[in-house]
Amino acid sequence: MTSFEPENPEPPSQPRPQAPLPELDFTQPAMAGGMLLGLLSSIPIINFGNCLCCMWVMLGGGVATVMLTRQRPLNLLTSGDGAFAGVLSGSFGALIATMVQMAIHALTAQFMESQQQQMEELLNKVGMESPMRDWVLRVTSGEISTFTVVFTFVSNLIVFSLFAMIGGILAVAILKRRENKGAGNREPI
Repeated sequence: MTSFEPENPEPPSQPRPQAPLPELDFTQPAMAGGMLLGLLSSIPIINFGNCLCCMWVMLGGGVATVMLTRQRPLNLLTSGDGAFAGVLSGSFGALIATMVQMAIHALTAQFMESQQQQMEELLNKVGMESPMRDWVLRVTSGEISTFTVVFTFVSNLIVFSLFAMIGGILAVAILKRRENKGAGNREPI
């Protein structure tokens, strides 16, 4: 018996390499989300929205993530992309919020100084005698010092970056769930 072998065997088909994903530009989304969360988190009365699980901060991270969907299809966007956009928007938002808060602090300095005596009396009634008392008096005074600016920025940076990151991750999850739910409702043709 002889075996039959074709003269021109077809080479096995090799999978085509996928084109690399385009690099995401996080700058514009982070600036937009950071501007939103920084302003809403520092304007008096409006900033009380952050009492509801840092609502404005998480919204800023979510806005940055939604803006990323303009650069890459949602199915290729990862939770890590949303987290990074959130952290960057939180960082930028901390800078914006610190500048706005210091401006508001300067505008209300005269009122704060008039309330300083009442704050000291309250701390005396409570019996607070420690470095914590000095810190509370310093923060609530009308003075803007390097300490006040640095403390405000660092605390904003930590809180805003963390909660904006959570907002970015949640935005990716919510958008993907909506897309999957919408795809599940479509009827095949």
